[in-house]
Amino acid sequence: MNVAKSKPITSDVVRDGLLLRGLDGANPLGFLAALGTLQTISTVNPLLPIMMSWSDDSFGCRPSIHGFVGDVASLSDQIARHLNCPFHADESADNERMSTLKDFEAARRTVREAEDKLKKTGLKGDDRKAEEKRVLEPLREEMADFRNKWLGALEKCVPSLELSLGKHLNATCGELRDAGLQALSEASVMKREIVDLLASFGSDACRARKGDGMQSTAFCFISGSGHQYFLDTVLQLTAKLDAKRFELALSQNAEALDERLSMRWDPLEDRRYALMWNDPTSSDNVAKTNWALNLLAYRGLVVIPSVPTAKGLRTTGWTSQREPRWTWPIWRGCASASMVRSLLAHPLLAAEPLDLKQINDLGIRAVYRSTRIQVGNPPLHKLNFTPAQRVG
Repeated sequence: MNVAKSKPITSDVVRDGLLLRGLDGANPLGFLAALGTLQTISTVNPLLPIMMSWSDDSFGCRPSIHGFVGDVASLSDQIARHLNCPFHADESADNERMSTLKDFEAARRTVREAEDKLKKTGLKGDDRKAEEKRVLEPLREEMADFRNKWLGALEKCVPSLELSLGKHLNATCGELRDAGLQALSEASVMKREIVDLLASFGSDACRARKGDGMQSTAFCFISGSGHQYFLDTVLQLTAKLDAKRFELALSQNAEALDERLSMRWDPLEDRRYALMWNDPTSSDNVAKTNWALNLLAYRGLVVIPSVPTAKGLRTTGWTSQREPRWTWPIWRGCASASMVRSLLAHPLLAAEPLDLKQINDLGIRAVYRSTRIQVGNPPLHKLNFTPAQRVG
């Protein structure tokens, strides 16, 4: 991404704005939720000069929304309506979704059993290829047919097109391309959120190492462990939330009280023994989260695209190391969603070491970084963010 011509945010003068005390810019979840709030309100009010600034108070680094006419309650109401919260699918359509999902999962199990059985035969070369063609190909074709029926039923049961890709970010590159083309046909300059969300998920030019599935964004922390899936979690969150839940999350620096349904972007969800006062596996010691912040953070991905490179898929702001790290800026003055999109991708933030003078000249007052770590071994592993460190 060529963003070298990005203009610096030069103004230090910040007029009174709508303070969102519930969002912590020094926390990956809080910063992503701030991005989601800015992007959503900007989309709902395309003719207003919606911008965001940052300030420090007794609660830490908190954002304010500028250009919005109203209080936190009216802002939250606009967010809830735009995200179709709470969303409940038509009962008959949902029954069809569940029925077709069961058929697809049964067909997938049959394919896996047949693949395991073929491995045990010890066949190799042409004999193996012949057996695959005779046994596996018909089963795989049948599974693909059931998957297409399920995805068709799912599309009738989601509040937003990108959620019809499935439960997880493991769609084929062709499915991702088709969804992108459909979203593009329905988009405009003022209405491009779904196109941008799909662009944040991955690229049809980057396949996973095995099979024809897509490579997914570095922000994909949930992929089936604990029966939690990226897109399915988002779908469930839209059913749980309403305007009041968004208002409380945005206005209060409150303790997280919700269970499950987390994107795992809050470092506090790292539940290893060494970091806990008591046994994290105890039935009365369940990790807590904030549902509203998680859904807002998901919408923040709109301004964080993933792009194909010579080394595979790369997500804005991430380094490609053994334990990848994400870096984000806190800026001075006010910035619009489009300005923030450009700022997040600026090459200065990827430099090692950071050039603090150039960072400051760009209008950035602080830079934070978190590392993505893996706890346990697949398929029962967990991905977490480490607590953010200020690096600039």
